[in-house]
Amino acid sequence: MSMVAVAVHAEADPNFYIYLCFGQSNMEGNAAAESVDKTGVDKRFRLLATCNYDNPKRTLGEWYDAIPPLVNPIGGLGPSDYFGRTMVAALPANIKVGVVPVAIGGCRIQMFDKDLYKSEVNKPGDWSASIANNHYGGNPYQRLIDMAKKAQEVGVIKGILLHQGCSNNGDPNWPSMVKTIYLNILKELGLKAKDVPLFAGETEYADMGGSCYAHNTVVANIPKTLTFNGNVCGYVVSAYGLPGNGTDPWHFSAAGYRTLGKRYAYEVLRAMGMEPKVDADYQMTTNLKKFYMVKSFDTMLSAKAGSTVTLKLMATFFDGHKEDLTREATFSSTDFTITTSGKDKRVKLGAEGTSGTVEAVYTDFLGTVHTVTLTVATPTAITTPIAPFHTPLWTPVYTLQGIKAGYMEQWDSLPQGLYIVKGKKIVKP
Repeated sequence: MSMVAVAVHAEADPNFYIYLCFGQSNMEGNAAAESVDKTGVDKRFRLLATCNYDNPKRTLGEWYDAIPPLVNPIGGLGPSDYFGRTMVAALPANIKVGVVPVAIGGCRIQMFDKDLYKSEVNKPGDWSASIANNHYGGNPYQRLIDMAKKAQEVGVIKGILLHQGCSNNGDPNWPSMVKTIYLNILKELGLKAKDVPLFAGETEYADMGGSCYAHNTVVANIPKTLTFNGNVCGYVVSAYGLPGNGTDPWHFSAAGYRTLGKRYAYEVLRAMGMEPKVDADYQMTTNLKKFYMVKSFDTMLSAKAGSTVTLKLMATFFDGHKEDLTREATFSSTDFTITTSGKDKRVKLGAEGTSGTVEAVYTDFLGTVHTVTLTVATPTAITTPIAPFHTPLWTPVYTLQGIKAGYMEQWDSLPQGLYIVKGKKIVKP
């Protein structure tokens, strides 16, 4: 028996990195995949089907190109999609990335406990029980283990991605239940925690329309809970600023899932000791480049005199999505004292009519360093913009850094902020 096991693992490719993905509906993928998500997927990004599909036609236990839906036939676009795309873009050309996903909409974390799952799958009329029985043989945990063992025949498991929480919203026992499941997975697959960390994603924030935001205080305990012999083996993936779908209080939009997937990859790369940055030799498709490339920044922040302003760096990317980059940027100022409250950076405005600037620095996935000047002012400190029609349409418009932003004929399409036109500062509200 041991000789057979050695023979099987001898065939495994050390350059095929495998990631197990499990959880409930956000990991399953709740947004409809768009055409941009179904084209140009790198052949180095692979999916191991953990159930049978009819459309597209897939067979349990077979490998496929990672074109959504990845998790199961009733899922959609989820975080594993752009996790894999980001990983293959960042890793050397000889590295492949594979995902092994098992996720069930509406399930509690107990669904993945090898001792507690039976009570979860035997609930009459329960949606999650139906998915577990119809797609995962009535035992999602065992399906994940069986497919993980199959993946080990050809590659090396490098990490575990988890997104689950709304069905255990705020449960203080959730981290310990995750720990039990995590350690059981490692034991059954012959893995060590220090080699296979777990990455847990946050739920949708309240200001984005989320109703399970209280669970994020529980998710925050994962690094402490999954620390063994001084080795941190658990990481949190932020959902800060990610847009909800606008129709329910639990799920992200397609743009939110793309960004969440990218953030999972960033955390995995950092845990590997790598900078989240595209490999110098990677030939990125035009569509994917648009997803990573910043087009413009919002540069104006205003509030009433004497108030405290939370610094925010919002960007519009070339694919059209807006992204909150605040927690990925660094801020400095000679006009304000920047203070910290939790994870927020803040400045305090002075009397009516005062203003100042804050410099934000952000490095994107393509390696471009963006230095953005944010104008922070009280309303009366913001000069009234000159009417665009008083200036010839072909007059160039510059940013405060002297970079041409366009012409006056494009004024209405420019992001809000402070510009230079014919040597004068003009506000685009």
